[in-house]
Amino acid sequence: MNERILVVDDEPDIRILLKDILEDEGYIVDVAEHARAANDIRRERDPDLVLLDIWMPEVDGVTLLKQWKSSGKDHCPVVMMSGHGTVETAVEATRYGAVDFVEKPLSMAKLLSTVKSALSSSLGGLYQDSRRQLEQPVGNSRIVQALKQRMLELRESTEAVFLSGAHGSGRHIWAEYLSASVGGMDIFDTDQRIRPTVLQRNLYIEEVTDLSPAQQSALYNAIMLNNRESRFRYIVASRNTGDELKNNQQLDPQLAALWRHAITIPSLDEHIEDIPELLEYYVNWYSDQEQLPYRHFNVAAQNLLRNYPWSGDINQLKQFIRAILANSENERIELDEIEQTLRSMDSDADAAAGNKFQIWVDIDMDLREAREAFEREYLARHLELSGHNMTELARRVGQERTHLYRKLKSLGLQTKKQ
Repeated sequence: MNERILVVDDEPDIRILLKDILEDEGYIVDVAEHARAANDIRRERDPDLVLLDIWMPEVDGVTLLKQWKSSGKDHCPVVMMSGHGTVETAVEATRYGAVDFVEKPLSMAKLLSTVKSALSSSLGGLYQDSRRQLEQPVGNSRIVQALKQRMLELRESTEAVFLSGAHGSGRHIWAEYLSASVGGMDIFDTDQRIRPTVLQRNLYIEEVTDLSPAQQSALYNAIMLNNRESRFRYIVASRNTGDELKNNQQLDPQLAALWRHAITIPSLDEHIEDIPELLEYYVNWYSDQEQLPYRHFNVAAQNLLRNYPWSGDINQLKQFIRAILANSENERIELDEIEQTLRSMDSDADAAAGNKFQIWVDIDMDLREAREAFEREYLARHLELSGHNMTELARRVGQERTHLYRKLKSLGLQTKKQ
């Protein structure tokens, strides 16, 4: 049975856009332009989730939320939306029963993630999927054990934590390890503004240089406020070192200066002695999480992999383990199978690097027509490669979903397979 979502917003364009996008995702959607219409709909049928605008005529969203939750019998999760929201408004809305808060202009990737989380959660929970086992940092090497001890010492603090580590080194794994004792971690979407939750949680930012100047300023101010009084903490990461950030012209100098306290996440080549344990851990991980067959790496295989140049760091090692588990159900893994899998991964990487296409345009076209011709061909190719999945398409082309829907429509491209 498809979940039913009620969208309450006084802006017709927002209602239409959300209805189209959510229905494309398979949800049943009702829309209401004000509180009275929303109450009428809720009397007729119970939604599984409400997306509620804060600023509406007559009865605002927070007042309506209070009315719904005042009886204590309304267990429908509510996500608040606002184009003029403040942290105080977000905190107030959450205090009265909202499970989350998103800001306009809406990031569809963030909104859909929030919708999925809210629908899969119990009322007012931290709405992390309980079926998802958190990854743990693995290794008995001195460098990994020392880092674990450092993270344990920081768990009870609300001071901001800064992480530096190479791409693929597992910064998010260490951030989750640090967050384990305080109810989990929210991952910050760079399409949204800096905002806390009222629960004691950690807010994780994967790459600080992806933030806009306004977001960087907001983050710095929030960290400074946090240092005085807070019930949450920021964990801010970057693939760059402190010196690289200091010289980065796109990063706020005040924010870059905070990296003098950064914790360095080691690259895999700094603790290759942990590879046997990593192999065992992720074999069990993929067996449990994806029901892939359990297979065993013998000592010769472990030695081969300890000497392989893992340029993609732990992420590349995980990709390799997943691929080789899917190769066969034979518990024994032979050396030639390992070598063939590694060659295949290298070949795929080379092919991806050379993934290009040519397009011919009429020189008589004006610039606008030529640009549209390129965009149509480029997006059509990516639509096919992504299987017409809008989430995957947005990831591939690096665009926000709201913009993509409008762009595809203007170019006459269908979002669904015909």
